Amino acid sequence: MRRSTALRLAIVIFICINIMIIKSSNGLALRSTNFSTFLTGEEIMVESKEEKGERFYKSDRVVQGLKIVFSLGVPIVILVTGCSSKLRNVSKGIGRTTFIATGIYGLLYTVLDSAINFPLTFYGGYIQSHKFGLSHQPLSVWIKNYFLDLIIGAVGIFLILWIPYFIIRRSPKRWWLYTGIISIPISLFLFYAQPVIIDPLFNEFKTIENKTTERSLIELTQKANIKDCTILKVDKSKETTMINAYMTGVGKVRRIVLWDTALDKLSLRELRFVTAHEIGHYVLAHIKKLFIIQTVMTFIVLYIVHAAAPVIINRFKRKFKFDALNDVASFPLITLIISLCMIVITPTSNAYSCYIERQADAFAIELTRDNTAAISSFKKLSENGIVIPDPDYIYKMWKYDHPPVEERIEFFKNYRPWEQGEELRYEEYIKIKRKY
Repeated sequence: MRRSTALRLAIVIFICINIMIIKSSNGLALRSTNFSTFLTGEEIMVESKEEKGERFYKSDRVVQGLKIVFSLGVPIVILVTGCSSKLRNVSKGIGRTTFIATGIYGLLYTVLDSAINFPLTFYGGYIQSHKFGLSHQPLSVWIKNYFLDLIIGAVGIFLILWIPYFIIRRSPKRWWLYTGIISIPISLFLFYAQPVIIDPLFNEFKTIENKTTERSLIELTQKANIKDCTILKVDKSKETTMINAYMTGVGKVRRIVLWDTALDKLSLRELRFVTAHEIGHYVLAHIKKLFIIQTVMTFIVLYIVHAAAPVIINRFKRKFKFDALNDVASFPLITLIISLCMIVITPTSNAYSCYIERQADAFAIELTRDNTAAISSFKKLSENGIVIPDPDYIYKMWKYDHPPVEERIEFFKNYRPWEQGEELRYEEYIKIKRKY
């Protein structure tokens, strides 16, 4: 096959691999920084009662454990029962071409997998969040978002699943390499598309109505030498009482998004600190660094799939009822291997995430020099949330992608290098007005 053709096809296979990665465990894709996770996890913004924190911890341990079990167990069961090969046969019977048959397989598998996982998805995403005061999102909205997400994934799988299997047949030794190379521009495209195409499907984004607040926040971006960064608000108060902010996008579509709950509950000084934290991720090149890590991990994961799948297929081909990776019935096996990789990677990924969050905290303090606002913003988070009492080490390794709130408040109390005449860590990134 001509190299140019292989590379074009590799573009599409990367999209397919990313769908599987995201489906397995939220993906290798760069995640937006989430201010609400300044507590000890994404789901601990609950009422300020100690016993409820303990109950949430016990509940969430079960939910997280079941998510891992299901991410591995579902593809294993589909493989060893021969269900995958049966789906392939049904798809071939319906589809007249390889493209249609492979797309139908992807559609059937997505629906089957989603149906099996639905009880856990519904409990973890809706029941648990309402039970512990994390959300007041109407059931109708949750269902709408669930099916919108399912439709986007199913349509994507239907349209492109035939491409990776075509390229594996044509280039069985190098398909993973082509994919890794092409993942670089594809990832950049996805970063551009996320804020302007995908996010608006789920929420409404607007400019900040209070122009005094908007000017004050824009002044921070100018002080940090950031251009072409939009500051928006998103309508989350209809779903939750949580406070949150995040960064997303690259280049001219990069933006800092404040939940309307943050604008309602935080003072201007506190909003400036929250915004400064997000600015820190941009100026400290965290996106570039994470992009490099993502690219390296993509190569590694793809190679592991390439190396491990044939060995597993050869060992269990009688049970699986297929004997080659280029058979679409191998799709659950690819998903399984990626899920295993994600489970192994998660602790390291979380540790690095905590590291860059600490850097952004220090930058925000240096940019605003407002330790009081930093502390009070975290205290407001704590007032409406629960810090899990003494979670076990394993839970922290796989759950904590931000440092605990107590640790960060302690840092804010003590980090005042300008008062001791010490050099600022990030002075080179900040326009500092000096008196001469």
